[in-house]
Amino acid sequence: MKTGLAFRYRFSGDPNDDFGWLDVKVEGDQFSGKGGFWVQWQDVKEFGDRLATYPILPDAPIEASWGYEPWEGDSLFVSVKVAPADKRGDLAVQVWLRDYTENGEGQPSNCVRTTFKANYPELENFRHSIARLMDGKIEEAVLVGR
Repeated sequence: MKTGLAFRYRFSGDPNDDFGWLDVKVEGDQFSGKGGFWVQWQDVKEFGDRLATYPILPDAPIEASWGYEPWEGDSLFVSVKVAPADKRGDLAVQVWLRDYTENGEGQPSNCVRTTFKANYPELENFRHSIARLMDGKIEEAVLVGR
C-alpha cells in the first residue's frame, strides 16, 4: 500500500463481548501512521455500510471516530472522514490517529493526521472488504488511495 488506509480487527475471545481491537494504518503523500483502539464490531460494520452512500455530499461526509467520550481532542484515538474533494468525483479521505499508550505524563505521545484522495470504485471495494473483514473472511480491509 503506497497511499491508502488499512483496517484489521481482532475480535475478543469472549463470545459475549462486542468489543475488539481495530488496528488502523494510513499512508499519505508525506505522512504515515499506525494506531488503534477498542471498538465495537457493530460500529466498524456500520461505518462500512455507510460507505455505500452516493453521492457523498460536502455537508454530510461519512465519518467514524473512536476513543473516549466526547470523541474529540485528547479523547480521540482514531478518526476517518470521507468527503468530496472536487467536482470530478474525487474523494478526500482524512485520517487522524493518536497513540493509545501514554507518554508518562498522562498524554498520548504521537499522532498523525493526513489526507489522501480516492474515488468511488475504490471506496466501494473498501466497503466490501470491511464486510468481509468483519465476517472473518479476510485479515485486512484496504482502501487504495492516490
